Amino acid sequence: MNCDKAHAHITSSPFFREGYTTDEISAVFCPWRRMARWLEVEVALAQSQAARGTIPAEAAEALADSADLSRFNLAAISRGIRETNHSLIPLLDQWHRASEAEAAGYIHFGATTQDIQDTAQVLEMRDAFAIIVRDLDLLIRETARLAFSHRDTLIVGRTHGQPALPTTLGLKFAVFIDELLRHRERLFETVSRSMVCQLFGGVGNMSALGGDPQGLLDNFAQRLGLKVPDTCWHSARDRTAEITSLFALIGGSLGKMANEICQLSRDEIGEMEEPFHLGKIGSTTMPHKRNPEQCEQVVVLARLLKATATAGLDTLVNEHERDYRAVRIEWVSLSDSSMYLGAALAGLLRIMKGLIVHEDALERNMGSSACLVGSEALMFLIAAKIGKKKAHDVLYRAAMEARETRESFLETVVRQQDTAGLFTVEELRRATDPEKHVGLAREITERVIKISEKLPENNSGIELAVSPCPFLGRDGECAINTIKRKG
Repeated sequence: MNCDKAHAHITSSPFFREGYTTDEISAVFCPWRRMARWLEVEVALAQSQAARGTIPAEAAEALADSADLSRFNLAAISRGIRETNHSLIPLLDQWHRASEAEAAGYIHFGATTQDIQDTAQVLEMRDAFAIIVRDLDLLIRETARLAFSHRDTLIVGRTHGQPALPTTLGLKFAVFIDELLRHRERLFETVSRSMVCQLFGGVGNMSALGGDPQGLLDNFAQRLGLKVPDTCWHSARDRTAEITSLFALIGGSLGKMANEICQLSRDEIGEMEEPFHLGKIGSTTMPHKRNPEQCEQVVVLARLLKATATAGLDTLVNEHERDYRAVRIEWVSLSDSSMYLGAALAGLLRIMKGLIVHEDALERNMGSSACLVGSEALMFLIAAKIGKKKAHDVLYRAAMEARETRESFLETVVRQQDTAGLFTVEELRRATDPEKHVGLAREITERVIKISEKLPENNSGIELAVSPCPFLGRDGECAINTIKRKG
């Protein structure tokens, strides 16, 4: 068996990749598609220069026709990158070979390598954003469905890991939705700042871009569907650092949701669990195990996203007018964070679609702790007769005593000196009915659901469709090996 270096990264593993990426978002970062994008940007540059009269229109037309990666010797490009230590020149050399001599003289006319690669990277991220926005919307809607279904389902609210007060499962989901909606806003804000082209030349002053460089830049951006930046951003990488930071924020929220399900699936709580099917195995030595591994994987991805964001922040420090260290980090940080977030969204969406809610466990847990989680209601009931501070002291002593002796909390309360004869156990039990003490849980839940139903239309310029990789074969596998043989 030959070891295939192409599968060395976990996102390319034929065995484990589904835990770290999806086929759809991985295709965005196909290396051959990346080079095809570089050619796409080069062609847009040539067409813009032709439109401004900088190069002949016939040359731009010929270059558009010859910019076909499938006609290039990809093995020679790979070899050339190793020999020249330059990421673009070997591709341009192949383009020269495939082009008419006169047209070839206008290839990469006036631009610098980073102009082309940065602009192509923005197009790449536009595709990634499209997938992420779509899947985030699906997750919001699925969580809203659960919130509506459980808007009146009682659950023990917990603080510091301990039973606190009664609330509703619907409100728990509503809090998730509210957080995801804010991330959606952040995504669109980030898109509005980051979807900009780059065309400023060697040190950012546009000196080699002809007589009307600003007009050329405007035309170039329009052809690619991007915005025009006010200055070059060769060494200003705040936009890309913002993307990886935002992806880590979103991943953290997804991890929080998955971890909550994981915690509530413990046998001693047992209120919900991730989807299960016969044949899913939890342990090689303990056949009874029913592990929440799907939820755990979302948490893993959240942690990887945080680590990737740290690498993204390192791109902010550059030297002088241009420096390739940031770009080389971004080739990893942007692609990895996009794939990890894509996998986290897809994974959590599967979990929420198949989420198992054990309402019998919810009722059992509420019943066993109803009196304790009703302590707030009891405090105000008793305070009406003896004052709030004294009522708090009474309930504190009773609760601590009941915990130590394992006696009934309510019976312990009525025995206290300050409450003796004021209430019966039954009166206190009625006062602690959980359904009477969920406040505005239903109203808040319904309000958030209504907001989620009015998700704004996609008006950010994100195209919610990703074009297929030009090198995917009929079986869905990248046809690069075939292309190499043709070369």
